[in-house]
Amino acid sequence: MAYKNLNRNKDKWPWMGQRFTEGKKERKVFLTKKEALLWEAEGTMEVQNVLPPPSLKIPTVFLGEWAVKYLDFVREKHLERIYNSRVYAFKRLFELISKDTACENLTLYDAQKALQHQAKTRSGNAANKDLSHFRTAWKWGVKYLDMPDRNVFLSIDKFSSKRSDRYVPPLEDFWKVYHSLQDDQDKLMLYCFLQTGARANEMWRLTWSDVDFFNHRIRLKSRKNRLAEWKSDWLDVNDDLMQWLKRHNKATKGGVGEYVWKFVRSGRRSNVCRSRVLKDFCLKAGVEEFTFHCIRHLFASLLAMKNVPLVEIQRMCRHTSILTTQRYIHSLVTNNKRAMQALPSLEESTSKVHQPLRAQG
Repeated sequence: MAYKNLNRNKDKWPWMGQRFTEGKKERKVFLTKKEALLWEAEGTMEVQNVLPPPSLKIPTVFLGEWAVKYLDFVREKHLERIYNSRVYAFKRLFELISKDTACENLTLYDAQKALQHQAKTRSGNAANKDLSHFRTAWKWGVKYLDMPDRNVFLSIDKFSSKRSDRYVPPLEDFWKVYHSLQDDQDKLMLYCFLQTGARANEMWRLTWSDVDFFNHRIRLKSRKNRLAEWKSDWLDVNDDLMQWLKRHNKATKGGVGEYVWKFVRSGRRSNVCRSRVLKDFCLKAGVEEFTFHCIRHLFASLLAMKNVPLVEIQRMCRHTSILTTQRYIHSLVTNNKRAMQALPSLEESTSKVHQPLRAQG
């Protein structure tokens, strides 16, 4: 039976195979356990000249091998943050399940126990994210690695989770932050977020080539899709934003292909931490903290308040699914007040209690 190599060359050749040929013991080092088992089985078949018994069947793929090959695929196809989330998911899995376990030997109980541990130590939502990752990874393994069709992760029920709604700032708080800023570029950037609903990374990558002054529109580029392909969308903007961008272009002498924001290098903020800059603005204005992505939710909610069709909001937010757009729309305070005004009051009950209803027509 193959075992781990403990000799000096264990780093280069971590596995040792052992077999008996004509009464002589043979040993050989291998890179993987699978190769060692295959070599041992070949020796057994040569001696007996028969097929190996079921106990000597070689597993198709080990969990560790599955993880490495799937992560290589994710690294090439997806964004770095998506790759990192998958890496940590597998690390947490292998803390409770050995990576040397054959895929066909992974039991439903062991998989559920590992995810249950994540639900207890972290949260149910975190465990559900890992569960989704493993379901997708196993499906990929069945297709490309000839792994068993039995996907144990599909049989695991989702864990209960508490998800709080994203905080969406009132429009008044947004304007407080806006008017508290001294730098014209920061004010323009914040106003541009409100008028386009852009994602933060889309805004940082904005170049003057993406600003169409003639047609009054802006091109936003993103890889927010399943294939992680670069896609661009032109978005119409109002006249005052376009006029401000013209003044900013003249003031900064921005050329074609250069970034619109001078603090950006290679599509990233260079001298200001992206996750902290808006929080500092909120602290200065004395309002509850919100993020750039919260402005994106505010953008969608404001459109809904103006009775813009949901399909049009989906197009402007550049969502692939309309269900995502529905989650972005929040009931703002002003919308609730309008709804409350439509309900009957106590005064109406006293004035109309003795008036009979009259049939129409």
